[in-house]
Amino acid sequence: VLAIERYIVVCKPMSNFRFGENHAIMGVAFSWIMALACAAPPLFGWSRYIPEGMQ
Repeated sequence: VLAIERYIVVCKPMSNFRFGENHAIMGVAFSWIMALACAAPPLFGWSRYIPEGMQ
């Protein structure tokens, strides 16, 4: 989310885009959804996280 915001500020400095409250909420929601999508499968038994060498 920060990288996207920095990209907009650096590459499009003359545009009138404002990173407002709604954009921040959508960014946080997107981050949580992606984190849950990556963490959920092992919680339900599909694949698993194990330290290397402990197989």
